[in-house]
Amino acid sequence: MRSIVFYFLLFSLFSRVSFAKDSETVNMLFIGNSFTFRHDLPQLVKTVVEEGTGMNVYAEYQTFGGRSMFQHYRHHLAHTFIEQTNLTDADIDNRIDTLNKRKALTKAHPEYDEWMSFYTDVRGQTSKGVSDWENKRVNNINKSIKRHEALKGSARRRWDYVVLQSWQDEVLAADKTNIEGNMAGGYAKYAREMARIAKEQGAKVILYVTAPDQQNATPVDGPLEATNTNNEEKTIVKLAKELDVYGVVFVPRAINMIQEGGTDLTFRYVNDFHPNQRSAYLVSNMFYAALFGESPLGFNYNTVTETRPGTTDPDGGPLTVVFEGEEKNQLQQAAFNAVMKFMQLW
Repeated sequence: MRSIVFYFLLFSLFSRVSFAKDSETVNMLFIGNSFTFRHDLPQLVKTVVEEGTGMNVYAEYQTFGGRSMFQHYRHHLAHTFIEQTNLTDADIDNRIDTLNKRKALTKAHPEYDEWMSFYTDVRGQTSKGVSDWENKRVNNINKSIKRHEALKGSARRRWDYVVLQSWQDEVLAADKTNIEGNMAGGYAKYAREMARIAKEQGAKVILYVTAPDQQNATPVDGPLEATNTNNEEKTIVKLAKELDVYGVVFVPRAINMIQEGGTDLTFRYVNDFHPNQRSAYLVSNMFYAALFGESPLGFNYNTVTETRPGTTDPDGGPLTVVFEGEEKNQLQQAAFNAVMKFMQLW
């Protein structure tokens, strides 16, 4: 009886994973922030997928530093780039007009209240909300306008997969255990809108959950923020079921699993809160596991380069890191194990 249950579980897990390996080219759009564009994560995913399948992958990103799905959906209209094949230049001009109107908003407008509610209730960063409204919002909207303008008259691309990145918005700041509250605001609320649009365009949705609190800059004796990982996981499991997404890359679990019992491996820089090359390598391998339900263990792919300007990484080390031997195997296996663990809950 136990073996029957086991094989039924395996069938249930892998029946979700139906990425067409015989497709000539697969188009993937990543929407997020620096946790996507540092190390050019989409190109790393392209590399590991192409090695594992022989397919051609086209990967592109729409990102703004420090932005979440809230800003992408409400203030940058990033869904334009998901819908691009079904939009005329006149449609895009209308979006640009909307962006210009958003740019002119003052604190007297109700959208400022929405902005501050997000920063206070979800992020727990009221002062940062004020600062970002005053110092970053208009600049980022201007960037979005330029990207909209560039889309006009250009060749349009239909996406097979749309990746939606979280950013410190999976759980409520005041009560991380409030799963229903988490589902009503923050990442869940705006990923829901973006996922709906992506599915209307025929794209499959992948949730990419970052781990800024769990990634360690120095050796640790055990998992960081394990309770928060559990709360985030419950929320993302519920969201994945609701949206019937194609795959989930839940990075907090992968890092916590490696940290179990202590580890000398680090997943962020000491002088920069961003993921380091090791973290980017782990995450890209997780994408492969989430797409195919297969382990990347034994793949040749082993190189990650920091894309921040300069001749060294933030800690003064080499920009490019090559993963070999036991560490490479450990990271590849951990990527697969973490994805499978999440799928068992989902």
